Amino acid sequence: MKKRSILLLFFCVFASYSQTKIVSTGLELKKSTYYHQLISTVHSLTDEFYVLTSDKENATLLKYNSALFFSDSLQIKTDKNYPTIVGNSFNHKKNIVFYWTSEDFKKFKAVTYDFNERKTATVTFDVPLTNENIIATFSKNNQLYFLTYLKTDKQIKLYTFRGNRYDEKILDLSAYKLNISSANALSIAQYIGTNAIEVVDTDFYNPLFSAANKIKAYPLNDKLLFTLDYGSSHTQALEIDWNTFEITEKLFPQPTMVSGVGSANSFYHQEKLFQFKVNETQLILAKHDYLGKEPVVEYSVMAKDKITFKNSPLYVQNGNYQPQTIKNTEKFLNRLKNKSVGVTVYRTQDDLLITVGGTNETITSDGLVVGALLTIGGLMLGGDGTVPDISYSEILKNVYFECRFDNDFKPKELPFSPLAVDFISGFLQENDLITLHNTTKYKDYFILSYYDTKAKQIILRKFEDGYPF
Repeated sequence: MKKRSILLLFFCVFASYSQTKIVSTGLELKKSTYYHQLISTVHSLTDEFYVLTSDKENATLLKYNSALFFSDSLQIKTDKNYPTIVGNSFNHKKNIVFYWTSEDFKKFKAVTYDFNERKTATVTFDVPLTNENIIATFSKNNQLYFLTYLKTDKQIKLYTFRGNRYDEKILDLSAYKLNISSANALSIAQYIGTNAIEVVDTDFYNPLFSAANKIKAYPLNDKLLFTLDYGSSHTQALEIDWNTFEITEKLFPQPTMVSGVGSANSFYHQEKLFQFKVNETQLILAKHDYLGKEPVVEYSVMAKDKITFKNSPLYVQNGNYQPQTIKNTEKFLNRLKNKSVGVTVYRTQDDLLITVGGTNETITSDGLVVGALLTIGGLMLGGDGTVPDISYSEILKNVYFECRFDNDFKPKELPFSPLAVDFISGFLQENDLITLHNTTKYKDYFILSYYDTKAKQIILRKFEDGYPF
């Protein structure tokens, strides 16, 4: 108990040094908290930072310049017919536009904020979502996107919101097939449209439970990339060019097991595709060059062998309890039975942090979910793992380990350093009254934007990866 207290104190000390209060802006949100919302965003070309927050009566947009000094604010009345903020874009004049939606997601209100003229303009419009479901939303290149599935036509549609208008485009995937030998095989569009999609932002640390999804969408600067891991033979990648909407398919063979089939999944990161494949007798971690210029590199471990490239113990974590160690590879592989396997990749300043393992259920996350699974660096500081702040039907169980690789995919034996996600998780645990917050990647660090109910302020704090010295 004494050792645990020392670790917690150690974590709090490091957490306090690893984050910096940037700015606080006075703003009182009226009760009830049911109506409170907060969203933060950054203009990718100007580095101007925005925080939109609202209560039952008003919605206030705070603007900060590229040095993160408070610049200005504009306020509008909230509209009960459009209760939910869904995202933003920037128009041709670099003015920010926020979108509010009705409860049925069919009516939209676009509010343009012109800080030069210190005025706002509002336009309402309908989005005829007839016999179609929204399956994913994300922002990229200063625009807001919706992916929907047309249930009758069995097609995928992409909505692009720009300023006071939107465009729609059918993504014609009919030329590509799922390589599943079944008389009732689905089309690609049906498979994507009727299964959970994980939208991945590789700027953030992605928890294992989200990476275990078999369908991932990566909004990249030049394209939208889908990866599908529905079988045990290959990863299927489909990329859609943002400008031409031309679709390109690539197939990446999954590693071959010594015996048996195995479960597999993948993760795309900076022109590399990482694959994790496992069964009861073997695990394999592989790296493909997405452009096909470099040879495939694999690390294979049998059940009786030690995992020489891991940098952490083998862990099992149930819900919000501390992770427990697993004695050996064989027991680790047994723990992975009936789990959804996954692999995540995150770039630190000097190397790649890779997490591999499995989870008892997959959950689609939205941006950064802190506390869902602390990195080993966070565990070493004494941090508590907590249940994700999203609802699900059963206790989450993760079986995993972490490893570090250099840019050539060679193992590194250096000790772990905590990540910004660890420090953010610790800060929010220390300040459990903070319920309204959002995390945004800004340059090479992260900004936690939150509402301090006691001080009646919107506060921006800076968090970085690694030790503060």
